[in-house]
Amino acid sequence: MFKFRLAKVQRLREHKEKVCLEKVENCVSQLNQALKRKKEMKYKIVLLESDFSQILNGVISADEVKLYRNYLTYQHKLLKLQEEAVQEKKQDLEAAKQKLVQAMKERKMLDKLHEKQYLRYREELDKKEQIFQDELATTSKRR
Repeated sequence: MFKFRLAKVQRLREHKEKVCLEKVENCVSQLNQALKRKKEMKYKIVLLESDFSQILNGVISADEVKLYRNYLTYQHKLLKLQEEAVQEKKQDLEAAKQKLVQAMKERKMLDKLHEKQYLRYREELDKKEQIFQDELATTSKRR
């Protein structure tokens, strides 16, 4: 009966690959959420700028203009921070992908080793069976 000596290591590698895959999925989800927030912020800024331009056409006090400008500046800063968060999420995703690729390579290496050892085992078994059958054939000829 064939028993792979590195079966526990193989299961560990498979688990590691599964964990890495889950991390990649998590990073993709976080990146999509960050991109969605960024898009919403851009849309909000566009709306604020159009409101501000409409208000400027009417009668408005200097304090209201200053308030709108400060709020727009604040929104632009938030957008910049969100863009940085998106870049960070992209970097996290790339790092997670690299770890996943490495885990997949390690698992595939063990799978190939398992397959080679199993083939060697089958060849040995076939040789032993052939020897046994040869012995049977020679003993039956002697009788």
